[in-house]
Amino acid sequence: MNDDKYHNVESVIHFLAPLKIFQQLNTNAIRAVAAELSWKHLLAGEVLFHQGDLGEAFYILTAGALQVNINSADKTGAFINNLSAGECVGEMSLLTGQPRTATVIALQDSELLCLTKPDFDRLAEEYPALLTGLADLLLPRFLQDQTRAALKNFFGDIDDALLRDLLKSLDCHRCYSGQTLFNQGDSGDAMYIIIQGRLRTVLKESDGSERIIIESGAGECVGEFALLAESGTPESLRTATVYATRMTDMVVITRPVFENLLQQYPQALFNLTRKIVRRAVSISKPNAAVKSNMVVTLLPAQVGQPLDEFARQLATALSTFGSTLSLDASRFDQLYGKKGASETPLDHPLSAVINAWLDERESEHQYTVYESAPVLDQSGKWTPWAQRCVEDADLILLVGEADGNSLPSVIEQTLPSTRTCARMELVLLHPSDCQRPTGTAEWLAQRNSSAFPVRAHHHVRMENQPDFRRLARRVIGKPIGLVFAGGSARGWAHLGVLRAMEEINYEFDWVAGASMGSIVAAGCALGWSSTRLSDLAARFSKSKKLLDYTFPYAAFTSTRHITTLLKELYAGDIEDTWKPFFCISANLTQIKEIMHTSGSLWKAVRASMAFPGIFAPVMDENGDVLLDGGAANNLPIDRMREMCPTGTVIGVDLITGSSVSGKYNFGDSLSGWQALAGGISPFPAKVKAPHLFSIMAGLVEGVCHYRLNEVWRSADLLIKVPVQQYGLLDFDKYTEIIEAGYCAAQEQLKGFK
Repeated sequence: MNDDKYHNVESVIHFLAPLKIFQQLNTNAIRAVAAELSWKHLLAGEVLFHQGDLGEAFYILTAGALQVNINSADKTGAFINNLSAGECVGEMSLLTGQPRTATVIALQDSELLCLTKPDFDRLAEEYPALLTGLADLLLPRFLQDQTRAALKNFFGDIDDALLRDLLKSLDCHRCYSGQTLFNQGDSGDAMYIIIQGRLRTVLKESDGSERIIIESGAGECVGEFALLAESGTPESLRTATVYATRMTDMVVITRPVFENLLQQYPQALFNLTRKIVRRAVSISKPNAAVKSNMVVTLLPAQVGQPLDEFARQLATALSTFGSTLSLDASRFDQLYGKKGASETPLDHPLSAVINAWLDERESEHQYTVYESAPVLDQSGKWTPWAQRCVEDADLILLVGEADGNSLPSVIEQTLPSTRTCARMELVLLHPSDCQRPTGTAEWLAQRNSSAFPVRAHHHVRMENQPDFRRLARRVIGKPIGLVFAGGSARGWAHLGVLRAMEEINYEFDWVAGASMGSIVAAGCALGWSSTRLSDLAARFSKSKKLLDYTFPYAAFTSTRHITTLLKELYAGDIEDTWKPFFCISANLTQIKEIMHTSGSLWKAVRASMAFPGIFAPVMDENGDVLLDGGAANNLPIDRMREMCPTGTVIGVDLITGSSVSGKYNFGDSLSGWQALAGGISPFPAKVKAPHLFSIMAGLVEGVCHYRLNEVWRSADLLIKVPVQQYGLLDFDKYTEIIEAGYCAAQEQLKGFK
């Protein structure tokens, strides 16, 4: 120690020993600390350090007085606190590596003991109790600073004296990830202001399901209606359930505290009411986003699997939609400013400081990507960094090599040991030259019954930017869904729409269809271009080879040739398509609509295009009879909206004429032989009637138009293609039909984003 005539080591040790920070140290440890201290003298008005300076030392005030000034970045004013002899200052920067959070000025001539950061780090390694003592001293002050900031953010420019009184009367409450704060229907007697963390508000529907209303972060409140309603009335009951999606610290404002606050600060009621109105307006908007920022954590499917390159490409794709931060353990240490900070256990006193730092970074970026590796330490336990990443996540992406072992690894098996309520989705990585995924159903089957089931899956080829853009859109809830209507041969118009979209580089992420639309949609899901699909149209144009007519017991054709073609084209499972796909069929046995989202691809398409009377129906594995999707939902844009609730849905409708239009002449009873004679006679027929095929087609078209009138509002854009001049079996006119779709789409896509 640097002694002078006023001080000696023994007097310093005597001064340090009673201080809280050193109470866990023995005499030898205190002596070692004292040996590294130096003196710092300040004159009245002199600045010790400025807010934003690098933290290179911490100080213990031995004589005099200091003033601490904290200026808020959000312009809610400054907060002033005074320190007296025996108190510490500057420990926050020393422990966290962060810049100074306040400006400190001497109110009078003052003397301080100074410990530099290098000396502290060395001493803390030799005497761990020193670090614990300083952290214990820091945490209450840190939480108080966080609470003060949250209250100022919530109530506005509240007087410092009133704020100090308010802080003394408040209790703190902590919820861990997944823990419920209160339930819908509970009696309410307090509101909660979030210091750090995140709360999710959900509404329980009559069918038992839950709908997410909003997510709230630091500085926001929940449960405020309990304070505005009269106690004990039905209006004071909780209107929704609130639970934490990560470890969340809150201050509790009870009714007596709130009423006392209103007497001294009536402006608080105005600020609270304004926040309620602003939030209500936000929630009421159509397709309102639940939150403005999102945390995605990457979890390797196998121990030791590197994810750095995947994280980089995903972050690049996300950055086109908003500000994106990508962090792994080393990058976090670098930005946080303290080596090894990522290894801080979650139950360590300094963990709250790290959580607050991460909260602040997450609020500054629309999307945050956490790479959790290494997930397990040498003993097989979760590393603190991996556990923190998982418990902070809104979405966990389980990333695996598609050709690797599909069995859940020890990482997934031990995932329940973490506190998380994040949704988990599976990403399967493929080589850049992969033509088509395989084996996806096995990956999903291994996880369907686990504690953390996979809610969706994605296929991604490394270095394939469209794949990563599709993943990014789906991850952030902004996928683009494309839906094709049925219409038999007239469905080739969809290929023209695809060509128009390709010319303007318009990408889509989900694809679906019914009847003929399912054939086109399946090709799109496999990544086929409009050119390749046009080759398929050419094969279908040879109707003599495809339409194998038979005795019309169930249909006019046995449908064997088309079935063989579909098996060739669409082998494999629906789960093995690059873009997620579904199609619609009608279950005649159970009289209901079927949405095919898994299983055999060719069979789903075959059922969806089984137009009644022309193509034979399909029998599923349960023995149910399935028929053309147009008989149930010819343009399933409502089902696509369910898949993309906050995304963009584009429907392609075919404007057709009536299949039973014409000049007919028949009575109340009708002989088929007379109608046949009238159809082949060269003389004016006494009896002329629509044939059975036209009647069935007209019936299906009637259902299509009726259903479309119900669901068309689910689309953000409905492209209408006029194909009235073409018949249901005009497969040989595919070139003209494609051109009609191209021209219609070119015009209607103008200006649409």
